[in-house]
Amino acid sequence: MKRSDFLQRLISVAIFGKLPISTLITKRKVYLLQCFVAGFRHYRGMELLNEMEVNDLIELRREPKNLYDDFAIALYWQQEKIGFIPAEFNETIARLLDAEALPLLASITHLHKEVKPWENVGVAVYFLQEEKELPAHTDYLQQLVDPVYRTVPKKNLMDDLYETTNRIIHIPTIPEKSVREFYTKYYGSKKVFVKGEEHLLIDTDDIYTHMYNNFPVKWLNADDGERYLLFRHKIIDNS
Repeated sequence: MKRSDFLQRLISVAIFGKLPISTLITKRKVYLLQCFVAGFRHYRGMELLNEMEVNDLIELRREPKNLYDDFAIALYWQQEKIGFIPAEFNETIARLLDAEALPLLASITHLHKEVKPWENVGVAVYFLQEEKELPAHTDYLQQLVDPVYRTVPKKNLMDDLYETTNRIIHIPTIPEKSVREFYTKYYGSKKVFVKGEEHLLIDTDDIYTHMYNNFPVKWLNADDGERYLLFRHKIIDNS
């Protein structure tokens, strides 16, 4: 099934009956729940992850006969089951679905492929409402929030050395005269002060000129308020 065909079927048939899509575009989303997909690794989610995109619609299917959860709500992406609404959040949504109280929709809001499977896909459950003024305290109902990832792979400082140009070095700590002269000659005008102590900003690929002797030490805040990665030049004895 083509994605466009699936979207049209899901919106205009499975959820909104005969309402044309054109009448839905101007409606406002009111978010009832934002969460990760539970059980993602136990279905076809990980196999399909590279095909998913943010804003893809997700179909909500109640499983009232689920052996483990009376309020189970399965999530389907293009007719493929990818997991469930987490059990700790599903009761109210399940009751709304059972009562057909609201035409509920769901969509993918966040994708993160480098975390653990249970945090790969973030979804939101919402309904569409005619545009009208709402009380100020209800703004949260219209806002997507960034999920808190607890399984983000930890990067090491060497990765940061390659990925940032906010790199500084303290010239007096360099043991080799030729290296001190090199950095001073080409970066002497790029001064960064940390607690009043002068460092030089090495913001180009010249950092790699002495790559085997340059090591990131830590991130720190400079006197100008910017955050910099401090690196240190060390002599490596390979004898």
